[in-house]
Amino acid sequence: MQYLILACVGLAIAIAGGVYLCRLLYLKKYGVATKAEVIGVREAPPRKGKPSGAYIHTMRYSVSGKSYEEDDKAGYSEPMKEGSTHIILCDPKGPKRFKFEKDLQSHITIAAVFSAMALIFAARFLYEYMK
Repeated sequence: MQYLILACVGLAIAIAGGVYLCRLLYLKKYGVATKAEVIGVREAPPRKGKPSGAYIHTMRYSVSGKSYEEDDKAGYSEPMKEGSTHIILCDPKGPKRFKFEKDLQSHITIAAVFSAMALIFAARFLYEYMK
């Protein structure tokens, strides 16, 4: 019975990874590329009394004639210089969600590898259960 439970956990992780991978692929294929300017940098709030070591950047960009100022969710450990510009990919349905273009391919690769590992994990325990 424990093998079946572990196989289900692996399948659940693989499904979550697959959904994230699909969202990234959608953004890569249909995302709107635009230049974004860093207008503010601040350190992320500390967790459990320790400094976070990550920085939040406020980005200014425009999509379809509308201007946006949003915080990134990348969590870089080094701050970007204020006034620098970077290419981002915005979701065409919700331009407030974006990813940096330079990070997108590595995120796709990592999500695909972890999803494949979760499927192998699930298959291994499902095989043990079926024996």
